[in-house]
This record gives sequence, structure tokens and C-alpha cells, in this order.
Amino acid sequence: MLDSYDYIVVGAGSSGCVVAGRLAKETSSTVLLIEAGPAAEENPDTMSADGFKYCFANDNVMLDRFSEKQHAMSGRSVYQGTGATMGGSGSVNGMVYTRGDKADFDAWPKGWQWDDIVPAFEAVEEKLKPKHRDATRFTQAAVGAWVNTGRKHKDGLNDGDLAGYIGHNAMNYQGDRRSSSYMAYLHDKPLDNLTIVNHCLTHKVIFKNRQAVAIELEQKGKGDGQGRLQKVRVNKEIILCAGALETPKLLMLSGIGPGSDLQRYEIPVILEQAYIGANLHDHPNVCLFYKGKQKLDFEYPQLYAFDRVSDKSSLNQSAQPDTCFAFFAAPITLHQSMHRMVPALALPKPLYPIKPLRNVFRWLIDLVFKLPALNNMIDNMYGIVVILGKPESRGRLRLQSNDVRNQALIDTAYYQSDNDMKTMIKGIEIAQDMAADSSLTAWGSSPISGGGKTKNPDVLRKFIKSATMTTFHFCGTCKMGEGVDAPVDKELKLKGITGLRIADASVIPEVPVSAINAPSMMIGYRAVDFILNKQKA
Repeated sequence: MLDSYDYIVVGAGSSGCVVAGRLAKETSSTVLLIEAGPAAEENPDTMSADGFKYCFANDNVMLDRFSEKQHAMSGRSVYQGTGATMGGSGSVNGMVYTRGDKADFDAWPKGWQWDDIVPAFEAVEEKLKPKHRDATRFTQAAVGAWVNTGRKHKDGLNDGDLAGYIGHNAMNYQGDRRSSSYMAYLHDKPLDNLTIVNHCLTHKVIFKNRQAVAIELEQKGKGDGQGRLQKVRVNKEIILCAGALETPKLLMLSGIGPGSDLQRYEIPVILEQAYIGANLHDHPNVCLFYKGKQKLDFEYPQLYAFDRVSDKSSLNQSAQPDTCFAFFAAPITLHQSMHRMVPALALPKPLYPIKPLRNVFRWLIDLVFKLPALNNMIDNMYGIVVILGKPESRGRLRLQSNDVRNQALIDTAYYQSDNDMKTMIKGIEIAQDMAADSSLTAWGSSPISGGGKTKNPDVLRKFIKSATMTTFHFCGTCKMGEGVDAPVDKELKLKGITGLRIADASVIPEVPVSAINAPSMMIGYRAVDFILNKQKA
């Protein structure tokens, strides 16, 4: 590793791979890309289109975290892990690629509306080549149930008009290969001016007169051993792409954030910025499980629907969708999902990091899944996932120590706004209506989970509180905009600091109704445009 680079990119996730790949390919500058997780080749499932079902259960490529107790969910703590490898969560997710609805971006700053960002989406898509999967008998039945309730069907779902539509969504795959940002931008064509360092933990950004001049990092040793700290200087810019739960934490550890929090942990204050870590939000979801009369014939999260189900006034258009519906194939991923979620739900937070304890639960899960009766039921089981696409609630991320190895305190504030709870209840009712339609009853739609068996709002509230999990769409913690509540400007530069940009989901001011993998890559692409335009000026 050299002692200085022109550009340093922290985080090789969905956005970071785009940023590093473009900077190295389109300039002669030296680029350092730092990733705390392993190389993709260490876990080949992250590069396979069929590997998604194993990645979520693989401790090597997931960074585990838990939320603070959620007061609107009876004090539950919710699992908040994300992908930690080349491509980030885009290398462990279900490969869904959706831009969002046009109206989603009306809430973003000037210059970030739909027409402004479509060229960046198109450029990313030229590299990834996302496409939807073919319909199956089951997905056709689900489409029929949606259409029979008075809504519409189209496939692709990337024209910006989502309200009321169901379709086979675009997915990031080519044959048996996953099309993550890592695979598209870095894997096939190594670049001489790009250095990638894995298993490398960034401790802080170093400033001189409020200019980012270096980073302090640690090349991690084998196992849990600590490596040697070293400093790497930057000649031009540092671009933070560590994600909405890590980028603000890194800024705080570097001395940028709420002053009282920094002082509590004896971190010298470089820039007091109260809104670093604020505006945290996510897409909470619940899943309604149903048993069919026959084996499922689809494997991927390939069918999505969007609708406006509430009349809340915070959305800027009466038809703007606020809820997303996805169809889950239990036979393919339930076993692996339980490997991750059962220990997370069953073990107290202090005990979860003890791997032998997690493995005991996983051994029991494997034992249960050997039961023929259970497998016969799961072969026919599917889920309708109801996702709160436009939450009003806003949480906050704070430090809990000055040790980079400790996760931040994460309060996603799920259902802090009662409108969010009401929207989720209405979404569940729509999912129930789909399951009750003749298209799905012909397939089989006997409800298994409690949320599918009643429309009593009090019962549904209890179900939502007990069943909600994250959709892993964390964003907003370094909000982009013009107001005082936005620490990042429209060109992704951190206000009050020179030589530092943020180019990941933390800058999203208001989450799109859809998944954020595509918007995150779009943000990374535009970050490089801003850097290149600066060079030309």
C-alpha cells in the first residue's frame, strides 16, 4: 500500500464500487478502495445469481447489528445487519433493481428530480443490464389476484410510474452470475491505478484546518486479532461510501457530529454538526404466510407491486405510492433465513456475538428441517410481504463509544408516527384481499401467520409489533439538501469541510418507495460526475 493516493473511497458497497471503478477508469488518478469485509472470491456465493439464498446466512459477509428497543413495538430490538463484502448489501440481497417512483424524487433537492437522475440510472443499467425473470404459474396467479382487485400489470417497473402496478421487477443477474456493482465495475477488468484493500477497518478521517487530508486505518489480522494502525494521505478527495449506518459513525469518530456526543467520548470536535446521524429511516415490513395446494414454481423475489393505500398529507401527490408488496418463496430461502433470524430473535443482544451459541440454534434448525412433514408444508408455502414504502417516522444514530468496533446506537423509530401503523394495517388488508381472490384461492391460500387471518385493527397492531423486521433499506443519516438540517450539499460535499464527499444511501433525504440498491448506485455514479466536472472547471 502506498502512503498517499489521489482519491480514497471508504466502503466497497453498492455505491463505492461504482465510485472507485469510474474514478480509476476515467481518470489517471490513483485510487484506494477500502473494504472492511472480505474479497468476493473468498465467498463465491456473493458472485452467483443463485447464491443469494446462502449469503444472508453467511456470517463472513454480514455485519450484524441490532436496533435500540423500539418503543412503538413493545420494546423489541430489531436485527439491522447489512452486507460486508465487495458490493456490500448488493452482493447478498435478492438482486431487485428498481429506480423508484417519479414522485419520490420531488422531495429531493433541486437537480435531483426524476429527469435529472435518469441519465445516471441508464448509465448504471448499461453496465449491470438488469432484466426481469419470466413469469411462472404462481406469479401469473398473483398478478391475476392484483388485477382482479382493480389494479394494473406491467413488467420491468422502472419507468417511474409505480402506483397501482404489479409486475416482474428488473433484477441484477446475467445467466448464473450476479450483476452487483462489484461484478459490473471492478471484477472483470483490474485497473493499474486502483488499489483494493480488504479486511481493512477505517478508524477515522484526519483533518487539517477542516480539510480532509488522510485516513487512519487498520489492516485487520487473522481472526479477531487487531492489526497495525497506519495513516494514508489523500491528494484530492475522500469519498465515504460506507452506508447509512457506518458513514455517520465514521464521521462522528472523526470529530464531526453532535458536539455533546463527541465530548462525551472525548473525541476532539472538528465540526459540530447536530444533524449527522439524524433523519434515519428504513422500510419496515411484515410477511403474511400462506399454504398452497401445490409446490411453488418460483424461486426469486421477482414479483413486486406498489400502491397508495393511505390518505396522509405528507406525500406530495394523491397517487404517489406509499406501500410495496413482494412475494416470498418459502422453499428456497426460509431455511437459510432462519439461520440468520432465529438466533437474532432468540438470543439476548449480549449473547448473540458468541458464535457457538448461534451455531446451537442453527443445528436445531437443520434438525427440524429434516422432518418430512415440515418440508412438505414448506414446499407449498409462500409469503406476501407488506413493506411500508414511505414512512413518516424518523430515528437517529448515535455513538455508544469511541471504539470503531462497537456498533452505533441505532434507533429506527419504527411506527413512531401512528400514520405509519395505519398505513401498514391497510397494506395488510390489501394483501389479504389478494389472497382471497379466486386466482390465488385456486392455487391455494390458506393463511398460516396471524396477520393473514383477521382484519381486526387491534389484532393487526399486535401482529405488526411482533412481526416487523427491516427490509435493510437504511438511509438519510447524512441528509443531502439546502436546509440547516442537511449536512451534505447537492454535489455530495460535506458542508463546512473541504476534500470530503458522501456518496451512499446516507445522503437520501426521503427514501423512495422501492428498494434502494439502484438509487445507491445512481448516487455513486453522480458523485463521480461532480468530481469530473470539478476537474474540468
